Order: sequence, then C-alpha cells, then structure tokens
Amino acid sequence: MKNNIKGGARISRKMKRRADNTRPGCFSKFLSFLFTLLLIMLITGTIVGAAFALYLKSFVNVSVDDILLLSSGQDLTTRIYYMDYSDRANRIGDAVEIEDQSLSASENRIWASYDQIPKTLVDAFVAIEDKRFNEHKGVDWFRTISATAYFFLPGGGNYGGSTITQQVIKNVTGNDEVTIQRKVQEIFMALNLEKKLDKTEIMEIYLNTIYLSQHSYGVAAAAQTYFGKELSDLTLVECAAIAGITQYPTKWDPVQNPDNNVERRRVVLTAMRDQGYISEEEYQAAYNEELVLNLNSSTGTTSGSSYNSWYTDQVITDSVQLLQEQLGVSKTVATSMIYTGGLQIYTLMDPEIQSALENVFSDDSRFPRISGALQPKCAMVIMDPNTGDVLGLVGDRGVKSGDRLQSYATQTQRSPGSSIKPLSVYAPALESGVINYATVFDDTPLNYGEDGKTPWPSNAPVGYGGLTTIHDAIARSVNTISLRTLSKLGVEQSFDFVKNKLHMDSFVEGITTESGTVISDMNLSSLGLGGMTYGVTVLEMTAAYCMFDNGGVYYKPRTVLKILDSEGNVIVDNKAESNTVISESTAGIMTKMLSEVVESGTAARAITLDSLCNVAGKTGTTNTDIDKWFVGYTPFYVGGVWFGYEWNKSLTGFPFDAAARVWNEVMVDIHEKLLENADDELNNKKYFTYPSDLVTVKYCKYCGKLTTDTCNQDPRGDAVETGWFTTSNKPTEKCDCHVVVEVCTESGKPATTGCTSTKKVALVRTNREAIPEDSGVTVSDSEYIYNEKDKCDLHSGDVKNNVGDKDQIINDDSKDKDLLTDDDNTSEKETNTPEKGTDETKQNTDGPIDNLKSDPNDQ
Repeated sequence: MKNNIKGGARISRKMKRRADNTRPGCFSKFLSFLFTLLLIMLITGTIVGAAFALYLKSFVNVSVDDILLLSSGQDLTTRIYYMDYSDRANRIGDAVEIEDQSLSASENRIWASYDQIPKTLVDAFVAIEDKRFNEHKGVDWFRTISATAYFFLPGGGNYGGSTITQQVIKNVTGNDEVTIQRKVQEIFMALNLEKKLDKTEIMEIYLNTIYLSQHSYGVAAAAQTYFGKELSDLTLVECAAIAGITQYPTKWDPVQNPDNNVERRRVVLTAMRDQGYISEEEYQAAYNEELVLNLNSSTGTTSGSSYNSWYTDQVITDSVQLLQEQLGVSKTVATSMIYTGGLQIYTLMDPEIQSALENVFSDDSRFPRISGALQPKCAMVIMDPNTGDVLGLVGDRGVKSGDRLQSYATQTQRSPGSSIKPLSVYAPALESGVINYATVFDDTPLNYGEDGKTPWPSNAPVGYGGLTTIHDAIARSVNTISLRTLSKLGVEQSFDFVKNKLHMDSFVEGITTESGTVISDMNLSSLGLGGMTYGVTVLEMTAAYCMFDNGGVYYKPRTVLKILDSEGNVIVDNKAESNTVISESTAGIMTKMLSEVVESGTAARAITLDSLCNVAGKTGTTNTDIDKWFVGYTPFYVGGVWFGYEWNKSLTGFPFDAAARVWNEVMVDIHEKLLENADDELNNKKYFTYPSDLVTVKYCKYCGKLTTDTCNQDPRGDAVETGWFTTSNKPTEKCDCHVVVEVCTESGKPATTGCTSTKKVALVRTNREAIPEDSGVTVSDSEYIYNEKDKCDLHSGDVKNNVGDKDQIINDDSKDKDLLTDDDNTSEKETNTPEKGTDETKQNTDGPIDNLKSDPNDQ
C-alpha cells in the first residue's frame, strides 16, 4: 500500500514536471500560430488593397477636373465668327461676328450663380433629394448601405442612394449605368469633389445642370419655361413644383402631367415642413395653392430674336464634340462651355455661299413641286475640295422654325442610289487596275431568279443594251455594269475603300439584331446599287466626292477652325485632316467620266451651270423612288443635294433629276456672283485641270481594245471612240471582238448554206449566256452579236466565215473570261431575285434620258 502511494506520488510529480515543461512550448506554438495568421491576413490585405488600388487606377476614374470647370459659374456669351474675305479666291480676310446674341438651342440652358438662387428653392431640393446634404462629406453612408442591400433584392435595383454631390457627378459625366463599378467610381469622385468645392459651389452646379423636363436644364431655365419668371420672383409653391420634377421629369412635369405634379409638390412641401424649412402656416397656405403656368416664354430665347442658321447649329454640334475630344470633358461640360463660357468660335462658313443656300431653300418657287401635294424635304452641303472646309449648309427647305432642329444634311441617313457608284465601285476599281475608261462589260441581267422569269438587276429606262463601256455606264447609270465591275473588284475591297479611306461610317459592317439576323452593307446591292441598311448623310457624300476635285485627297469635313476661351487663349485648334486615297490620274479620269453625266447623261437636262464653268457629278435614285440625289462639283466647289420626304414616300410625279435641279439653282447663283467681273486668273480656274500623264487613245467601244479596220465595218458605224488613259492602263492589244461574216441580206443574221443573197459585215463576237425565253428580256444589240455558243444553232447548215488579211479570225479559245455568269454571283441576296420595295434591294433608277449627244466623248 505504502509502496503504491509512493509510486503514485512519484508518477504525480513526474506528470507535474512534464506539464510544467509543456506549458511554455504550447504558448510559444500559439503565438507562432497567431503571428502566422496575422501575417497571412496582412499579406492578403496588402494584396487585396493593391488589387483594389489597381482596379481604381485602371477602371475607376476618380478625377473631377471637368466638373471643376463648371464651378466658376460665369454666364458669358459665346461669339461665333466667319471670315470676311477680301481675297475671295484665296479666302483671306478679317473675322466678323455671325450672331449678335446669346446662343440658343433645343435645350434651354441659363446659368444662375448661387446668390441668384432663392434659399427656398435650395431648401426644397435638399428636403426632397438629400436631407443630410449639409452634414455628409459627399456620401450618405446610411443611404448607400440601404441602397446596396436593396440592389441585391428582387426589384430593388432602382432604390435611390445618391446624394446631391453624387447626382452632380452623374449629371455632368452623363454616366448613369446601374453597375457596381459606376457606383464605386461615383462614390470616390463625390468624396474627392467635396474636398475641392464647398457646399454652395456643389449646389450651384447641381441646380444648373439638372434636367427639369420641357427641354430645360437648370432651375433658371425651368423658371422661364414654366412661369416666365426670374428665379428671385418664384413663390414657395413654384419652388416646390420645380423641385418635384427632378426624380422622374416626364411623370412630374406640370405641363404634361399636372395632377402628378400636384401630388409630388405636396410631398416636397411636407418634407420641407418636417425638416423645419417652412412653418406650418406656410405649409398650409401652399398645400392647396393653385399652380399658375405661364408658357409664353418657354422657348428660352429673347422675344423677337431670330433662330440660329443651319450652319450655326452645326457649329454648336461640332464645337461640343471638339471640346470633348481635345479637352477630355463630358458632353454636359462641353455644352455648358458653349452656352455660358464666353468662348470665341471661328468658323469656316462663307457668308455669300450660306446666303445663296438660304435664299434658294426658303423660296418654294425654285423647287420642283407637284400642285396640291405635300412637298418633299431637301438638304444641301457645299465644301471647298482643297481644304475640307464646309462653306455652307442647309438642313431643310423653307424658313427655319427653331434651333437645333433635325438636319437632313448632317443627321439623317438616306440610301444614295447610283450616286454611290463612283465612290464604292468605279474609283477603287480604276485605282486598282480592274477597269479603265474603255473597259467593256455586258449590260445583261446577272441572274433571272429561281423561276427564270425575274431578271436582276433592272435598269432605268427599262431594258438592257448589251456590250457597254464603263464611261457610258456611268453617264447613263447602268446598274448591271456597276455590279459586274464590283464583282470583279470584290465587295471586301470596295467596302474597305468607303469605310476606312473615305470614312463613311454610315456603312454597316455587321450588326446583329434582336432576332439574331446579321445586317451588313458588305454586299453587291449596298455597294453597287446604293441600297444600304441605313443610308448615308449629305455631308458624308459631299466630303467623299471632294477627292475627284482635288487630285485624290480625302479631307475630313470641318465647320470650326479654332475655339478660344473667354480670355483669348486657343483651347481647340481644328487643323485640317487629310489622306490621299486615289492617284491624281484616277481622279482626273473619274472627272472626265463624271463630266459626261452632265454633258450627255442623267443630269444633262438639269444642269445649266456648265455654260459658266466645267461641271461634273452623279445622280442617284432608289428603286422605290423615295430618295433623289445629286453630288456635283466645279473647279471651285463641291455640293451634295438630297431630295425626298421625311418618311418613305414615293416621289412619283417629280422629275427624276429633281436633286440636280436644286443643285443647279444654288450653284448658278454662287458662281454668277463669284465670276462677276472676274479677272483672267479667276476665269482660267473655270476649267478642270488634268494630270500631265493622261493620254487620249482611240479604241473599239465594243471590246475596249485598239481599233482595226474591221471595227469600221460594224453596221452601226460608231465603233470607234477616243478615251482618256494613263500610260500604264491604256489599251495595248488590238480589237479581236469584231469578226467579218456573211449575213443574209434579208434577215441580217449569219448566213447559212441556204441563203441566196448575202453581204459582209463585222459583227461582235461574245459568249453571252443564253437568256431564258420566259424572262421577257431582250438585249438591244442582239442583232449585232455573233454569239459563239449559239453559232451552230442559228440556222441549219454551216455558217460562212470570210477571213481576210484585215479580218478577225474566230477563235473559241479567246472567250472573254471577265464576263460575269450566274455561277460567279454567290451572294444570296443577289442570286435570289429580290422582291420589290425591300430595303435590301434598293437600286438606282436614274432616267429616262432625253437628247443624248451623239458623241459622248469628252475631248
């Protein structure tokens, strides 16, 4: 027993010693574990913090510099100038102010400094929008946490947690996306802004940039719009009515929804009373007070003042964009700078050209019209081809009835019809060597539809002419030749030229609709016939045509030369931007061909200006006859005209060359004044100049090759023409399409052994595809064609061929490989016959043509 006790004691002492030895080791391990955990947390926090900092730097812009530009609160008048040219030929002169008044716009904007805003109005906004505005530092964390919780609840995404400071940021930046990134950015910007501006400065910006319906931005504009009052004259109920509009402007608009505004302004009054801004007596008096509107001053312009010109409207639009691009400010800031910043904007307007445009466009008697019918819209742009300067523009016909209206010159996109062909087809094809002046394609349908009875495309006038030269196809606007040229060039190369070299952004490369359909203008119909998805603007077309008039250079169109701030410092320098897109030779040959459009082609009846100076250009009409175009140029100016209704309505009854007639009315006025009492130097500029490397060559117009004596035996007697070429693209091979055969005297068809009376003529050999009998298609040159595919089927028996030293030998191996057959056309849109009237099948229908000159060559 005793031994057991002793043994137990020894064991107990041993365990005690072991426990004593263990305690320091466990504590040490615990400390080590805790230190490791803290170190992991520190490293993790550092990584997360660094990642968040990187996120802020890379994805969240917390700069408020553009907002600070509005903090000065100056209400200075911006002035717009043009140059009064003492040397009109070189456009040198002094700056003259265009508008002697404050700029006005469709958005009514009047800046009011904080001391001009009544305290009652400020209190109304604070009470209903941000009751802790005077206490927080830019962010109301209680509302932010609540809004965050609601954001993740079903239907809670629209819960408002923004302070007035945050709303300033949203209003100025224009960014109101419901995303976490945007909200984080807004929070940091608000905290930053409150460090740089005091509460009155922030409130001033807020009350001057907030949208209050009826095109009114800011409380001063709203006071004028709704009540015809200055801010200082507003009553309590009027202040509550304005403050109540903020959350949902249309819903609480006292004009559109007066009952809703009654409900909302009572909520505002209640909030003002509960927060101690008004007494119970004031609350009771205003609660049932009737709101009296006075909308007579809602235009926001001085009574009796005139509206801005179309040109000034465009200058405002372009200036806003330039300020955004070159200063890096938001649209809201840029717009505010235009209307209240006291800027000096120097434009490139020519006052005489703008005046001529406005005089014609305000005079209905100078437009083609139909008696008793709604008259179409019309727009025009005139540019200097050597600088890209927009010298004048009008966005609609008639007397201008407001500011910043829809401009059919710069904003509306319309299908250009055949006026697109020189840009999308002929110029790039000529530049790349696919064609020359004399290239010949067959004016026959590309396909006949699945039923073999629906030829596509059609021409206007209706019919097919057979073998046709490029220059003749341009003059007469032949659709089939445009498509055959485009097929040889390639739609990808054509699209790249108009989209990337001519900067015609209206061309659509690929847009997926909600239904999953992909829309694109990279196809034969859009590029070869002008049947685009949306269309182009008059400004785009006019700018693109300048390359023909200046030796092949594209200039970005511009209305603004420079912008100075209120202290005279240049803040925008809008230098000319240009790039060479075609050679001088290509531009010269295109001008030769486009001159024929005016001399003997689709514009010949409309243009009289050619009696004063050289003119070239191209007409365009869509197949449903809803758009008419003419883009033309002289050695001085390039002008583009669109003529049509606001909506898709046929122009039946109007002349096919209506746009060219309007162009002529304006350009005759401009050029008569320009050339009045002109000196020799100016008179010498009346004629197009051409590169020295262009040469004239005679060729056979049925194959585009050098002529032989056989060409003169063509029974039509007009096989020889003179064309314009460079030394590298001029014809070098002799005509091999004419072949002398014996034909029956009576029928005029190739003779067989059964013919009793024959004669020798030179027919044109071709491999024209057979035309389906049920298609109804006839080709006007058929009787002059010797089709090798059908030569044994014309008559029974052998055909007699007479070959002499000067005659061309029939050779089956010399077929024209360039003629497009149905198999060449793989575009689904074109191989299946298009239905009439659809947008995707719009095509040119220029014509008819009267009094064509017998010699279409420009010598």
